[in-house]
Amino acid sequence: MILLCKENAAQISNVKLHLSYGERNAFALVLFMYRAIKVEPDLIILDDPISSFDKTKKYAIMEMLFKGAGTLQGKTVMMLTHDFDPIVDLIHTSSIRCRFNPVPVAAFLCNQDGNLREIEIAPSDIKSFFEIANVNIRGNIDEINKLIYLRRRLEACGDKGLAWQLLSNVFHKDRITPIFQGSEGERQMTEDEIAKATALIKDEVPGFEYNRVYSRAHDKREMINLYKSVTSGYEKVQLYRIINHGHISDTIFKKFVDEAYHIENDSLFQLNPTEYPTIPEYIIKLCDNGIALLEE
Repeated sequence: MILLCKENAAQISNVKLHLSYGERNAFALVLFMYRAIKVEPDLIILDDPISSFDKTKKYAIMEMLFKGAGTLQGKTVMMLTHDFDPIVDLIHTSSIRCRFNPVPVAAFLCNQDGNLREIEIAPSDIKSFFEIANVNIRGNIDEINKLIYLRRRLEACGDKGLAWQLLSNVFHKDRITPIFQGSEGERQMTEDEIAKATALIKDEVPGFEYNRVYSRAHDKREMINLYKSVTSGYEKVQLYRIINHGHISDTIFKKFVDEAYHIENDSLFQLNPTEYPTIPEYIIKLCDNGIALLEE
């Protein structure tokens, strides 16, 4: 492949010496788009084309591929991806979704016992973690799973108060007497603390009573029966951790199970943008240029 450099009109014969891996990927997508426009196939399939790019570049590439004249707009395109970012942008975010014509649609594909299943993803299906936790806490699921969702919601919101403390004890062995985990170490929760925590939890999960729920959570046979009764794979993973916590030897599998029980790293932890330059420099420069234009 030969590229013509506008700055000095020199020929570039080895792309790898001049373009990064991401730039080569972006360039390959552009070439593929123009070839597809020329050939005019009935169906165009894109297999995970943008997962290697950062969030801002992902949207820029989607716009380049599908918005306006000289793009794949109006053609039948199926894009397969493990990346949820473009789904949020193109399906959930109405201010972005309406920019594309025709409006994109999405579906979740899953393989169940060798059968490929397709589930439509509507804009209302995409919810924040907080919304999902609340829906499941108020839904028709077993109280054990409701309490797990409640604990995760409190954890995600940084609320490690009395309710979180008591819920954490429910799922740990040898906690018949609940423990308070503080900066100064561990101590037994007082009767007053347990009563206040119970009242807070009952506001979300009526009928909660520590001793009864603790007994259920540590009755292995009952938890196995509950595991078999639920249909949600996500809830099965949560229950599996309770049943086998401390006895999972595969560390990669254990990390996945632990994060399903707690909350995914990228949802809970991030760098403080007031202390770390998490915004790409070129975005700041675009903002600077915009301000300069306004001043003019």
